[in-house]
Amino acid sequence: MTDAMRWAALAATALLFAGHAAAAERRYGLTSFEAVEVSANVTVEIVTRAPVSAVATGPQDALDRLDVETRDGRLIISERQFAGDEKRGAPRGPVVVRVNAANLRSATLAGAGSLAVDKLKGQRVSVGLRGPGRLSVGEIGADRLQVAMVGNGSMRLGGAAKQAQMTLSGAGAVDAGALEVGELISDSEGAGDHILNAVKSAAITVRGIGKTVVLGRPLCTVRNVGSGSVTCGPAKK
Repeated sequence: MTDAMRWAALAATALLFAGHAAAAERRYGLTSFEAVEVSANVTVEIVTRAPVSAVATGPQDALDRLDVETRDGRLIISERQFAGDEKRGAPRGPVVVRVNAANLRSATLAGAGSLAVDKLKGQRVSVGLRGPGRLSVGEIGADRLQVAMVGNGSMRLGGAAKQAQMTLSGAGAVDAGALEVGELISDSEGAGDHILNAVKSAAITVRGIGKTVVLGRPLCTVRNVGSGSVTCGPAKK
């Protein structure tokens, strides 16, 4: 082996160990919860599986700042701020939090993080997004669903609800085309474009410049007081 090859091998080995050293893991023991609230700039993935638990992976410095705790039936994922953080030039690196949950009925994300939930089920279910983050729920099963979004984030929803009320504000986008709602009420303002789905009835109020499309064949009541557009129900012949 030449000196050049030997140095190349040593450099590759050093990079490999440096990569392993940069990644750390922390596990959290949790009590039962029915709601999750995320305000940290991290990626959170929640699946319905036992036992209830959470594990976070990422740079050690970032994990040292992460708080994951259950309180009053809620899972709260937040981030501590230390003195001098405003002077930090480089990011601390991405953090992924994987959570096992049961009987989850509420999911809220605030900030620039990401929250993906496989299932939300219950008589009353709520979904909330505030800020530029990304929130998705694969399957909702609810009698009554409450959805609220403020800011320029994005939301993707699937499943079914007998009744749903949506309050949407800002430049964010909602893709709920895969969420079948029996009776839908939506009130939106801002520049966001939204795709909704209603079966029986849809009462749509639009106050901004965004575009709202309601899939399905519902009985539609539309109130458009802005410059946006609304498409609801079957096309007229």
